[in-house]
Amino acid sequence: MEAFLTSTLTVGIAEMGDRSLFLALLFGIRYPHPWPIFLGMALGLFLNQAISALIGVWVFNWIPASAHAWILSAIFLAMAIWMLFPEKEEEEGKPVMTKHGLFWVAAVSFFILEMADKTQVAVISLAGAFDTYWPVVLGASLGILLVTTPALWLGQRFAHWLPLQKIKYVSSAIFVLLAGWMLFHAI
Repeated sequence: MEAFLTSTLTVGIAEMGDRSLFLALLFGIRYPHPWPIFLGMALGLFLNQAISALIGVWVFNWIPASAHAWILSAIFLAMAIWMLFPEKEEEEGKPVMTKHGLFWVAAVSFFILEMADKTQVAVISLAGAFDTYWPVVLGASLGILLVTTPALWLGQRFAHWLPLQKIKYVSSAIFVLLAGWMLFHAI
């Protein structure tokens, strides 16, 4: 349960102000059918988290258990810094798509967008550190969906009201606290 909750929290925080949040917001603004987008987004994100966790469990089997907390702490500090860098904006344009096409575009877009992202790094690290697969995959998937789903559903209505820069600073500070917590456990 600890791996599930930690993954949900960590990935949820990592997604605040991230590209996936902005992509969900963009999809919500551009297309009037959120359900196929949500289902495609959920599939793409789940598959990405599943692959990341598999890599993490495999890689961390080669690293001594005594180093896991130190590695996680360093990664959380790196993510705190990474949160402060701006994300690239998505291209503009409003192509017309069917609901079926929207599902697949969302699935592929979110899967690819999460490659080499801080979320993927977090999932690899968490799966390896906890040496468990499904709790991390399900927790990470839930964490990312808890952040991106509201952006999708409320996109057009509230996009201009969100203090995105402040959200990034708060997220960065939370990662510093998580790094400190992991250092405390490592010592």
